[in-house]
Amino acid sequence: MELDTRRSGRVFPQLPDELTELIARRLHPNEIAVTRRMVNKAAAAQFRGPHRARVRLSQPVPSHAFAAHWLAPAATRRLTLPRKGDLLRLTAASGVVANLEVAVRAVGWEPTLEAFQVHDAAALVIAGRKGHWLIQRGCPVHTHLPRCSILYAAASAGHPHVCEWLLERAPGWAADDAAGAAACLAAAAASGGRPRPAAAAQLLKLGTDSGAAQRDIIRHSARHSDLAALRRRIQAGGWGQPEEVSRGKALLMAASSPTPDWAAKVEWLEAQGCRRSGKVIRWCAYLSKGDQETLARVVWLRGRGYPFDAVEIATAAAYSGKTATLQYLLAEAPEAALKAVCIAAWGGQLAALQALYGGGGGGGVEVDGHRAALCAAMGGHLHVLAWLVEALGAEAVRLDEELFAAGAGSGSVELLTWLAERGCPRKPDALALAAGAGCEAAAEWLVERGCCGAPKRNAAAPDVLLAGRRVFAAATSSACTSAPCAA
Repeated sequence: MELDTRRSGRVFPQLPDELTELIARRLHPNEIAVTRRMVNKAAAAQFRGPHRARVRLSQPVPSHAFAAHWLAPAATRRLTLPRKGDLLRLTAASGVVANLEVAVRAVGWEPTLEAFQVHDAAALVIAGRKGHWLIQRGCPVHTHLPRCSILYAAASAGHPHVCEWLLERAPGWAADDAAGAAACLAAAAASGGRPRPAAAAQLLKLGTDSGAAQRDIIRHSARHSDLAALRRRIQAGGWGQPEEVSRGKALLMAASSPTPDWAAKVEWLEAQGCRRSGKVIRWCAYLSKGDQETLARVVWLRGRGYPFDAVEIATAAAYSGKTATLQYLLAEAPEAALKAVCIAAWGGQLAALQALYGGGGGGGVEVDGHRAALCAAMGGHLHVLAWLVEALGAEAVRLDEELFAAGAGSGSVELLTWLAERGCPRKPDALALAAGAGCEAAAEWLVERGCCGAPKRNAAAPDVLLAGRRVFAAATSSACTSAPCAA
């Protein structure tokens, strides 16, 4: 039988397109992205679209493809230290232990508690130092953003078997991490997930403060469970300690919950005496899914008398890229515009930034080009920086040494290359900033162009200094042999 030449290069050439599509719908998008689309160009065209072309690390990835990618030579050289931590957390959240073993090997860490905690602490310090660097230059950004441990990431995704793997290889987790992870597993079981008593019991044993463990269980139940499960949990074990803190966090999580009965949970918690606080709307703006849904919740909560700080809520909406919510808030508090612009640029939220500016027509808020560019560069968001130059002009953005230093601090080779191509002058401490971010490729790129100088002892906290010096040593050993180093 002769095949239609238009279909001969496809995955299932004998089958009609409609039947092939039905088969594809039965497959996980990651399966299509790393297997079916890789057959040939015709298959890639057949299974096109962002939901089939993009690999989501927080979802299961076929182990052969994951290992082929991340165990390839220099696969993680372009990752900063925080991004390496993200790789581990996202892989843990996928629930595939084999892939987590590969990810640990790829980043070069030992699967020990000390290694995980040192690098988590270093990533927090790096984020804090980036924030302080921007604040010193007049950019009103947050110095710290929420992060979680790899154990917490696995538990919050409902994967007790991954928690058991981590506990076997890295015993001794801090009580807060263990209690929080136990809470996630309990909430997952209460929501219909498969319980794993051994993992939960081991985590609760590590979380020696049973009051704190119950508090975290209530918090996660408020977010992930329905009202009936939340009520059963509180009736069975109480609120946890301190009770007032537990009540406040439960209300905050319920207001941003993805469950359909989130409003009923809020009303029930209010009836139990949970106090309305200003944090509830702010965290709702940050954690809730969907822009229009978030706006509706913000308006609803405001109508119920929750304290309303438009500036702080706008900051949360800007970082999470919720444009409709952001525009509503800026109508209430136009003084929040500069902070919103900087936060959106730092978070890479181009759509939010464009909405603030007025879609490029200048009908929105005034955008400080230089400060927005510094934030975008420090965040490593080349697409945002390129848009700022196009919309505002190079003169407003100012391609100067400070901007190059911010790009070096991001650890993005693409961004540094883009700046260099436009004649942006290098700053002497650029290499120290790139090494401090933990990116070997960025540090090597700078050394190859004559930018040398190891991270100074006062440039970072001990954990970051150690990581930076390792990156510096790796970069200089491979690059200085082929390029002269400037003094």
